[in-house]
Amino acid sequence: MEDRNPTVYFPDTLSELLQLYRRTPSALLYAGGTYILSHRPGRFLELPSTVLSIQDVQDLRRVSRSERTIELGAGMTIARTLQLGEQNIPRALYVALSSIGPPAVRGIATIGGNLAIPARLMTAVPVLILLEARIELRRQGGVRWLPVSRFHLSDGRLDLKPGEVITRVRVPLQPWSGQMFRRFGTELSPESEPLTVCGLVRVSNGIVEEIRLNGTASGRTLLRSRTMEAELVGRRIPLSRKEVESAEEAFGELPAQLTDIQRDRFRRLLTWFLLNIQQLTTRSA
Repeated sequence: MEDRNPTVYFPDTLSELLQLYRRTPSALLYAGGTYILSHRPGRFLELPSTVLSIQDVQDLRRVSRSERTIELGAGMTIARTLQLGEQNIPRALYVALSSIGPPAVRGIATIGGNLAIPARLMTAVPVLILLEARIELRRQGGVRWLPVSRFHLSDGRLDLKPGEVITRVRVPLQPWSGQMFRRFGTELSPESEPLTVCGLVRVSNGIVEEIRLNGTASGRTLLRSRTMEAELVGRRIPLSRKEVESAEEAFGELPAQLTDIQRDRFRRLLTWFLLNIQQLTTRSA
């Protein structure tokens, strides 16, 4: 049974947080709490016996930028990340983060929190996967970096060792010619038939150098075809209708668990993205 009077710790430093988490690995890490609050079973929030609040850990709220990457502290709120502007973070990620909740939610929800929901691919996850972002995982006495694409395991668990905390997200700043993100519904409401679609393309001299596209359905199923992406490399834009149809065939069948609405929306956006690469690259120029 949950303790009605949990012990809540407010560490000031990352070192203190990791020490506390090592001593109490069953403790709940509490950041913005938006997911926890939205899934409380009743009127009152029930918490485990020990809670570690990260709100005062400034090391988790730092941001640094180099020519090739930007590193976001896992405790940065969505709102603060958006304040960095599209000139500092990839446009697809900016649009995805902008679509998360109302301003009040973006003001408390965090980057790390959006990544760390078991059995849920929340809004930022598919974009970060396409961008080939990596996350830093720390525990007392150890640190490792892991691609976002490998953080969510097939059984719904997260690839976290006891005492590990997400501390940073490193996002590559590649020169994409065009970027797209669309979202329908919300992962928190299955009845809204949630779907996200994200696309990235790099074009040089009218030739597709690289293209990436993925999506998520109901926050659980990742949709991607590397076969399709490979087939489109080297094609001249604009793509012909025949080339687009061939690419759609290369994508293959969509998973059976998608609803008819999700299936139709994904196919339509896939077609739209491929047919409008030229316009997207012109708009981003």
